[in-house]
Amino acid sequence: MSRLSVVAAISMLAASFSMPAAVAWAGGELTLAAGGASRYVVVLPAEATAVERTAARELQEHLAKVTGATLPIVSEAEVPDGAPRIAVGFGALARKLLPDLDPAKLPPDAIVIKTVGNDLVLVGHPRRGTLYAVFTFLEETVGVRWWTQTETHIPNRPDLAIPPLDVTYAPVIEDRATRYLELSDGCFTNHSLVTEEEQLAMGIFSARLRLNGHDHYSIPDEYGGPNGLVGWVHTFFQINGLLPPAKYFEDHPEWYSLIDGKRQYERAQLCLTNEEMLAEMIRVVSERLQANPGATMISVSQNDWHGNCQCDKCRAIDEKEGTPAGSLIHFVNAIAAGIEPAFPHIKVETLAYQYTRKPPKFIRPRHNVVVRLCSIECSFAEPLEAGEQNVQFREDLEGWSRIAPHVYIWDYITNFRSYLIPHPNYHVLAPNIRYFVRNNAIGVFQQGDSGSRVGEFIRLRAWLVARLLWNPDADEQKLIEEFMTGYYGPAAPHLIEYIQVMTGAAQRSGVYLRCYMPDTRSWLTLDDLNRATRLFARASDAVQDDPVLAARVRRERLPIDLVWLQQYDSLKREARREGAEFLGPEDPEAALAEYRQLLKQHNAGEYRQGRLVPEDFGDDFSFFLRKRVPAGDIPELCKGLPKEDWIDLQEADYIPRTEPNVVRIDKDGAASNGLTRRMPNTHRIWACHSYPLGDYGVTDGSRWQVYFALRCDAKTDEGAAMTIGIYDDANRQSVATRQISVEAIRGSQYHTIDLGVHALTPQMYIWGAPVVRDPAEVEAVYVDRVFLKRAE
Repeated sequence: MSRLSVVAAISMLAASFSMPAAVAWAGGELTLAAGGASRYVVVLPAEATAVERTAARELQEHLAKVTGATLPIVSEAEVPDGAPRIAVGFGALARKLLPDLDPAKLPPDAIVIKTVGNDLVLVGHPRRGTLYAVFTFLEETVGVRWWTQTETHIPNRPDLAIPPLDVTYAPVIEDRATRYLELSDGCFTNHSLVTEEEQLAMGIFSARLRLNGHDHYSIPDEYGGPNGLVGWVHTFFQINGLLPPAKYFEDHPEWYSLIDGKRQYERAQLCLTNEEMLAEMIRVVSERLQANPGATMISVSQNDWHGNCQCDKCRAIDEKEGTPAGSLIHFVNAIAAGIEPAFPHIKVETLAYQYTRKPPKFIRPRHNVVVRLCSIECSFAEPLEAGEQNVQFREDLEGWSRIAPHVYIWDYITNFRSYLIPHPNYHVLAPNIRYFVRNNAIGVFQQGDSGSRVGEFIRLRAWLVARLLWNPDADEQKLIEEFMTGYYGPAAPHLIEYIQVMTGAAQRSGVYLRCYMPDTRSWLTLDDLNRATRLFARASDAVQDDPVLAARVRRERLPIDLVWLQQYDSLKREARREGAEFLGPEDPEAALAEYRQLLKQHNAGEYRQGRLVPEDFGDDFSFFLRKRVPAGDIPELCKGLPKEDWIDLQEADYIPRTEPNVVRIDKDGAASNGLTRRMPNTHRIWACHSYPLGDYGVTDGSRWQVYFALRCDAKTDEGAAMTIGIYDDANRQSVATRQISVEAIRGSQYHTIDLGVHALTPQMYIWGAPVVRDPAEVEAVYVDRVFLKRAE
């Protein structure tokens, strides 16, 4: 069947779901049940596989819930005379009814759904096709919907008639995977978040959504199991490492990266041109494959950092190829050639990620090599295929598509910095999947909120992405409407409009929407927040008499609640300054207490990748800090000035960050108010970062002298301690930057640093950041305050 006819068949099935059961079908419908009774039997092959038995049981159980009739499951030798039959699996009966079908010749996961006379055949590719045929039939013809692992829509159809069916469908994406906790086996970063019982439920739900990718899925064998990938990713020696330095480095330092003239393994890779290392890698890979007989792929891929080898041989290849992917593909090709005689069915997968994302000029991946391209640097405010934000990724994907026989995509569809705030990428999910398919993607992994149970519409996202991976040509707007209506009832129109408001806000702002966004300040306005809040109020009113739907709507409001709480003070000031409506909480402390209680109630899990929600979540929100952070003494340089001529920015006046390894608020007797912001000298993040200055009365072009009160803990006077500056967020450009020496701020007392006089605007903010130093030299830097003095 052609791709168009397959889509037409699927569309026909979808149409049948929406029609009432009493409709008479021209050409002869099959009456599977009438008045809650049925004459049909479910027929299994004489030697049915475990997956076929599971398919029969799933069909029996769901039809019983739908019609009230429990269809007997019988073998081919046990069929009662004259009984109409549903053939599940490819045995003698299916072979008789479909004599031209050979399931072994079908593509992976292909399904066949066909009525023949009074009989129905549900069969497919030997591994999972029969099970997927059953799930597709239950969804698209019967009307069952699996919203989550525990929430299912079962229609009440005691009179169940189905139209003539003739469907053959093979998913174009062979390996389909996504990550959502509690939905599709999302225990990616923290396995302690789920019980074994939950993992089993996740695996079954994944199978029902026709997801099949990676051994991280807990899909039981009787549901077809996951596709076998040995090693996941970053396997040189980082995760489940193939050549761990603890085992090899002492005797073979030449197997690891040469960086700045020194062989090293910390934050490094392998020396990809070392022949001895290559031989050992082939041996280890073969050993791993021997131990995993169900595998179809093995990952031989770079560690999750840079540090590629700079030796003459590696550098020569990379310079010739115009990219470090040159030496990588050279190396992986050699491994693929080395294992092929013993493992002809295995593909060797590697990453096109960060420094290897650009494809090489000349070398080509072998026929048994898979290139997994990662979109981590991209903006998800616009489709990857169009617009100016993702030009380089587009060039790289299309470049790999031209030279690689197999492309696999690792796409990022969440915000790893904060699972709990809005992330308006709904409009790019379907276009991006279709774009991947057009560029030869045999697999797509959509990494979502793998640790959180309360992210923005994560249940919708998981269901939608799974349906699109199964059929990329499906109408995403109809799918969204279907889920929202089925799961939220009368609240659905308001929640759909909320999604449109969020999407419109991001598109209007032109934000570069990364998968690591600290907050929504760069794209979500006070007006947008007010509109969103009104929509949730209407959604709540629409379901106030239904406790289940009301609880679902309340849970989905948590991302907007968090924005109000995170930015409460600045939004309140903005509303007052602009004379605008403010629909945030009247009592933010009570709202924060309720928010914390709801996080516990829903067993939220992680609030960002790898970080569980702490007991004191929200303690660093500005309104909460302001209660317990005293004002500082008036700076000496500002004494005697009218209050409107100077501004003091203390701990409560900074965008909150909660990573203790990045910044924390400490007590410090030398600080003006007894508190300081401490930043270890292990990063360059702008972790001391003021709110937009317009919140404090700065007007366009007004001139201010800017001062920092700083100190650092150091055992040397040499080099830089930190960097300070001013940034224009509206125009996305630096206004001022200055590096501060250790000598200038070393010691236990604070030193006033003058950043100069600047014409400031309301959209600017002031920042401070440490530099990466040896902790033995400079342990940490401290910011007591930033203060501004009017310069006119």
